[in-house]
Amino acid sequence: MGVLGKLFGGCGSLSSTTGRQPSVRNNTSSDSAPDNEGPSSAFVGRHFEGLGDVWSAFFPGGSQEYVGELQGIFEKSSAMGPVMHRKDGSCVILLSSPSSGGIGIHSHIVMMKGQKKADFVGGYPALEGLPVPSVMEQAHIWTNGISGVVAARATSTGTPLVFFLPGFFQHVSQLQFGSSHTFFMAGLALSLAKAEQTEFSPQPGTVAYDAALKTFLLAHPEKKAGDFRPDIVSTHGLGILLPTAIVGVWGFQVPVLGTERITFMGRRFWRLLTMFSGAGESAVHGYLYAADHVLKEYQPQVGDDIAGTLWLQGTMNVYPGEEKEDVHPQ
Repeated sequence: MGVLGKLFGGCGSLSSTTGRQPSVRNNTSSDSAPDNEGPSSAFVGRHFEGLGDVWSAFFPGGSQEYVGELQGIFEKSSAMGPVMHRKDGSCVILLSSPSSGGIGIHSHIVMMKGQKKADFVGGYPALEGLPVPSVMEQAHIWTNGISGVVAARATSTGTPLVFFLPGFFQHVSQLQFGSSHTFFMAGLALSLAKAEQTEFSPQPGTVAYDAALKTFLLAHPEKKAGDFRPDIVSTHGLGILLPTAIVGVWGFQVPVLGTERITFMGRRFWRLLTMFSGAGESAVHGYLYAADHVLKEYQPQVGDDIAGTLWLQGTMNVYPGEEKEDVHPQ
C-alpha cells in the first residue's frame, strides 16, 4: 500500500524498497524502549545501522562502485569540522569531498595513536539542504560510536522529522532534548515516479475517515454513521511523508516546485525543490535528489506530484560552542 493508501485507504503508487534492506539489528534508542516502539520513543520503526539501498540509489553500481572510487575521493577530500579524540588514543576525522550541485561525499577515517596510517571506517552521500528550524527530541548513535540519526520536530509546523545526521560524532554534545537547531533538510530518492493518484475518498478504518465521520456526526446529530459519505480529498501540491519499517527511510508524495540538472563524479542527477510536509510558506521545504538510473525514463516537471521512498538527511552547520548563532524561539 502506498503513501496515500495508508492515509486514505486507497491504492497509491508507492513502491517501497525497505523489503530489500539487509536484516536489521535490534538496536534500541537512547531511551531503551524495546525496538523503538515504546511510548517514550520518538523513533518509529527499527534502526538499520548502515546505508542499505542508499548507495544503490546514488551510484548505478551501488556500494561496489563507491568502494572502487575511494582512492579518487580521498585525493580530493579535506578534513572538515572538529576531530573526535577517543580514550584509546585514536581520533576520528571527517573528510569532505568537493561538492557539485549540492552533492558531495563524506568519509570517516580513524587515526591510531603512534601510527601514520589511517583506517577507513565508512562514508555516505552528503546533500545540501534547505534550513528547517527544529526542536530536538531524541538521538540514536550507532554502535560504531561515529554515526547516528536524530528525531526532531519542525518549529513552524510541529512536523516530526527523523533523519541521518552527517558528522553525528561532531555534534553529540548539542543533541539535547528540547534544544533548538536549524537542520538543512534533503532527501535522496530510493525510488521515484510520477504520482498516479492525487484525489482520494477516505476509506473506513483510516484516520482520515474516522476524523471526517466524527465531524459529520457532530454537525448532524440527527444522522447516523451509515448516512456519512466522505468527500473526495485532493492531495495535489501537498507534501506528505510517512515512516517505513526502517528509521530515516520515508515513503513520500510531494510536489515538484523547481528542477535543476546537476552532475557529480560524471553521474547525472536531478535536484528537485519540494515540500516534505504541508503546504504554503509554513511547509517544510527541502531538496530531493534523484539519480537518472533511479528515475529511468521519467523527467520531473514543475507542477508534478511525485511519489516513492527517500532517505532523509539533515545537516547542522553549527558546531559545539557556536550554538548562540543558531537560536530559534520555540
